[in-house]
Amino acid sequence: MITDVLEIFAPYGPGSLFGALLVLVALYFGKQFLEEFKAQNERKANIDMKREERKQDEVNERAQRDRERSQMEGRVAAQMERSNTLIEGMKTLMESVVTSNEVLHADLVNSQARSQGMAAQVEHIRDRVDLLYDKEHNS
Repeated sequence: MITDVLEIFAPYGPGSLFGALLVLVALYFGKQFLEEFKAQNERKANIDMKREERKQDEVNERAQRDRERSQMEGRVAAQMERSNTLIEGMKTLMESVVTSNEVLHADLVNSQARSQGMAAQVEHIRDRVDLLYDKEHNS
């Protein structure tokens, strides 16, 4: 078999045999290089695909956190609104109590003044009764 190959290249000289051998070696290593290059490209593509999947997962997680944060902020805002409404109600109630206290205080002051007036009248009546009593007993 080797002699058959040598006979094919014999008319062309030893340079052609060496050239053919060099072409075969170049094709062999070229094929290996090409296969390794394809495998490396596939690995890079897989790495890039995994990186993109991780990025997409991160984007999805971030979107989920943003949705949850928005919902939480909505609940907080609603709670704050209820608190503000309650505070306003309490302020109104306190204003009502203050007004009621002022009215009661004014009524108390008025009642005290009337009571003092009535006490003066009762004192005057008692003095009259004492005077009449003294007149009747001393006469």
